[in-house]
Amino acid sequence: MIGFHQFLWRLLALASLLLCSEIALSAPDAWAQCATCHGSDAGGNRALKAPALAGQKVWYLVRQLENFASGIRGSHPDDAPGMQMRAMATTLGDEQRRALADYLSELEPPSTQGTRRGDMKNGYRYYQARCGSCHGSEGQGNEAFQAPALQGLSAQYLDRQMRNFRNGRRGTHPDDKYGRQMSLMADTISEDEWRDILYFLTEQR
Repeated sequence: MIGFHQFLWRLLALASLLLCSEIALSAPDAWAQCATCHGSDAGGNRALKAPALAGQKVWYLVRQLENFASGIRGSHPDDAPGMQMRAMATTLGDEQRRALADYLSELEPPSTQGTRRGDMKNGYRYYQARCGSCHGSEGQGNEAFQAPALQGLSAQYLDRQMRNFRNGRRGTHPDDKYGRQMSLMADTISEDEWRDILYFLTEQR
């Protein structure tokens, strides 16, 4: 049985730990303008075509914000959501981008289970053959290949980006090394394969 003073010190230590965790997860000031579209929990907004950002990798978020700001991404006239993001990204400085990325990476990604139908066995097989070597066996992302996490992203967003890569709305800028790689890969995936890959990905959480 512990004494009163030991109990008090443990209680204070626990309170301090919880306070530090709360501070670490406090939203940067810049998040207020982002939450309007992406949701207060960064879970995305289907109606506004805004993807979930919660749980995404820091390095990917920073790179995409930089790409939007510089026009590497979001400059195609047929990519309305991308052009909106480009306008928003230009209002952020380097420190703000990093603070946002750090904050978002610590949030819990939303569940996408039960939102699609397909063949899980085929989806697994197609995904591992086409996507897994870069994006990870479960869509968790891979920094070595600069491939983002795909878990937690809605089927709507994933499908739109795949079609953007295919039709040249994304991944055609000469300075978008990884986008150009994705454009090439997108053309190797059939519609039937992609349907089952989407099902596999949305069932990962």
